[in-house]
Amino acid sequence: MTADFPRELVDKLSRAGFKFLEVVETRDDLVPYLVARYATYLQAEDGRWDVVIKHDEPNLGARFNAEWERAAQECGLFSTTSDGRREFLLGLDILTDVSNEEDEEDSHSYRWVRVQLCDEWDVAGAGCASGLFGAGENNPSFAATSLNGDVVMVAGYWQVGIGFTVASHPERIATLREHAKRIASYDHVEPAQWQWAERWLSQCQGR
Repeated sequence: MTADFPRELVDKLSRAGFKFLEVVETRDDLVPYLVARYATYLQAEDGRWDVVIKHDEPNLGARFNAEWERAAQECGLFSTTSDGRREFLLGLDILTDVSNEEDEEDSHSYRWVRVQLCDEWDVAGAGCASGLFGAGENNPSFAATSLNGDVVMVAGYWQVGIGFTVASHPERIATLREHAKRIASYDHVEPAQWQWAERWLSQCQGR
């Protein structure tokens, strides 16, 4: 699957300051992409916490990047290699180059893609403008998870500002498990997606 990853997406990741490493298989123990996207519907009692930056904030893009890096480091989104490089999983449609909008579930093949931060990177600017991290500059819309799936982060654009939602241990959150059940019953999503949701649910119940 990694060999078939579109070269255009590799190039766009590179221009945003991220190195493509591999497409991760739909592992039973790894929260499915469509389940992770639902984190923005969680409540505070689910362990959700948010960072929101108002639209009129000076240097909005730079502020978003700084807050994203800080939060990702603190919540455990990043894994660090022996040479100090930081890695995480980014949700991407590996067949087509579109923004990760929640109303575009059908006919898409979403997977977690392992990426590494380069020395210079730009999520809010080049990343969002490319369509990989959003729908235009300073308009973020993406989901990410840690390499082991223990942390999920979902970025978005809201009326009050831009920012992201973070939650830990998705397998312990009833709201996400319920959403996985719904996905498993959908007939309009890629079969691999609802099958992944089914297997993840079984894995959750076995823990």
